[in-house]
Amino acid sequence: MTIYRVRVGFHNPSALTFRQLDEILEPQRFWRTEPERGQFRYFTEYEYQSDVRDLCSVCSLAYSQACRVRKCPLILVEVLSEAES
Repeated sequence: MTIYRVRVGFHNPSALTFRQLDEILEPQRFWRTEPERGQFRYFTEYEYQSDVRDLCSVCSLAYSQACRVRKCPLILVEVLSEAES
């Protein structure tokens, strides 16, 4: 099982943008991480777990789902941990 950190950002987002994004990504097994600060940010972070070790497919999934909320999202995907086989 591989755990990914997925950051999704938008230019000039509203709070509604991130609520809609949460609603879309939750059924896809993305879990929102708690913000470290109480400040308004232009991005939010999620964790995603997958049996498939393919960074490109995770990035593509996150991008396609974020595009449903608003055009041209910025996506950053990092591997947090990989289970040893």
